[in-house]
Parts: sequence; C-alpha cells; structure tokens
Amino acid sequence: MTNIRRRIAEEIGVQPAYVKGLEDHGVCYFTWPESYAAGGQCECCSSILWVDPRESQILSEPKPDGVPEYGDGYRKYYEEKLERFLQSLPPCPACGNKAYDKFINNVSFPRFSDGAEFDDKSGNVELTNVDPKNFEVWWADKV
Repeated sequence: MTNIRRRIAEEIGVQPAYVKGLEDHGVCYFTWPESYAAGGQCECCSSILWVDPRESQILSEPKPDGVPEYGDGYRKYYEEKLERFLQSLPPCPACGNKAYDKFINNVSFPRFSDGAEFDDKSGNVELTNVDPKNFEVWWADKV
C-alpha cells in the first residue's frame, strides 16, 4: 500500500521557485542530480507526486536483455518505462484524478502550478527561489 503525505521540499531535494517575468504562473519545481526525488505531474491540476526513484520497482528495474544501450530501441524502452511508472502512481492527492502525464526529474521540468509549460530553451532563465524549508510537497512512500 502506498502512503501519501506532505513533506518539506528541502527534505527531498526539491527547490520551488518563481521564474522572473512569469511569476503569474506560480511556482515551478527544480531538482538536482543528487536529489533523490522524481515525480509524476497530474494533467488535471498540475500537482506533482514525488517519489524516491530507487524505491520504485519500475524506475529502478534493470534494463532487460535485448534492449540496446542506446538508439531508437533504448529510447522506446525508456519511454514505455516512464509511461508504466506514471500509470502505477496512485490517484492525485490534490484532485483525486489518476491522470499523470509528465515524468519529472532533474532534466525533465514540470509545468508551472497553473498548468503553463515551462520553456527553458531561451537560456536566460532567472529564478527567485522559495525557501524549501517552508514549502510542502506531496510524497508517496512506495510505488
């Protein structure tokens, strides 16, 4: 059974921040390579349910024999693995829907809290960090 609870963002290595010039869209979340959090974002309310990817049977599974190390075959396996992970998550703790559509980690950024897409392609992104000690996020203990 999955235990869902609120945790302090700092405890799991998640940095909430506002993007300069886009503050009206709300908070966006960032993680670092050393963060032990990955998550699924709900397409209905844009909430993120964070997990420890090392504890996820799907995210931590070894690459099956026959899947190449790189290229189209590996990309297909990886995309299917992420889809299986998103489908394995329990209903969203914020809205109750089971409609996760986006995998979030240190290289895959979430949408803003209002649902707007985050676009970092311009390269000139300035952040205003929110103190992660004072910010709670949703956490699932086991998935």
